[in-house]
Amino acid sequence: MTANPHLGTDILVVNRDFSVLPTGDVETCSGTACLVQDLVHRLDTPRGGLWMHPDYGLDLYRFLHLEGLAVHVLDFQHSVQAEVEKDPRVVPGSAVVEMLQWDLDERIRFRLTCKPIGVTNPLNLVLGYDLKTVTLEVVRGS
Repeated sequence: MTANPHLGTDILVVNRDFSVLPTGDVETCSGTACLVQDLVHRLDTPRGGLWMHPDYGLDLYRFLHLEGLAVHVLDFQHSVQAEVEKDPRVVPGSAVVEMLQWDLDERIRFRLTCKPIGVTNPLNLVLGYDLKTVTLEVVRGS
């Protein structure tokens, strides 16, 4: 992933923990890697989970234990697209969500494509929610 300073710099989080360098400083990520980390955090945070930002995050709980009916899939796709496009580093209208898997009690897996501002290539991620633990993982990214 390329480094673009206008996409930001943040503390690197690996397995929900900070990565500490031998110097004692925390490791950082920047550019596209920072945007990916921030989008994953946005989609992994339940809506209302940050008390000062009640509109931040995805309302994933309303999709738990629903069948993969077309109406539920469209609602999920729209919710993810809208949440991703709230990030000011993503080109408005560029987020596309393609559903790959929807198992009632197991997993929701989808492909997210969006265009970061000032970057030529779109961001392509395959993300999956484990519905038993309600966690999000990046399955594949480029």
